[in-house]
This record gives sequence, structure tokens and C-alpha cells, in this order.
Amino acid sequence: MKLFEVFLNAGVDGKSLLTAEALETTGAQLFSPAEAEMVGLEGIPADPKGRPRMFIACRPSDERFITSRLEANSGVAEFKVHVLA
Repeated sequence: MKLFEVFLNAGVDGKSLLTAEALETTGAQLFSPAEAEMVGLEGIPADPKGRPRMFIACRPSDERFITSRLEANSGVAEFKVHVLA
């Protein structure tokens, strides 16, 4: 599984990172930091720059699709991809 750690620009609604269609097509899941902790996705340190962030979990086969959507989203300041076992 891949976990995208997405850093948002100020004032951006993290729930709008991916369309409902993109989420349905890929089966990706979108989490706030609090939701991520509740499902066991913990241990990723907070952003030293203090930016708001969201997490997206997806299958490795959907990584390119999610990457392309995030790169095209003006609300995304930066993102990192983590590999989950």
C-alpha cells in the first residue's frame, strides 16, 4: 500500500483533494491526520513548517493516477509518498 502525505496551501479544504469519482475508481481513502491515527496510520512526524496536511492511502497500481491528480491541484503545496507494509 502507498500512503501519500499531502501538504496543503493555506485555506484549502483537504477533503476536496480528489473527486468522488477518483476515490471510487481507485478505491483510495482520504484521511485527516486525526482519522489516520484512528485507523493506525501513526508515527509520521508533523510538518516542521506547520502546514495543514491530509493522507491518501491507495494501492501501488494507483500511485501514478493519484500523483497526477495531486500535481494538477493548485491547493497542494507538496506531497510525499510512503510505502506501507
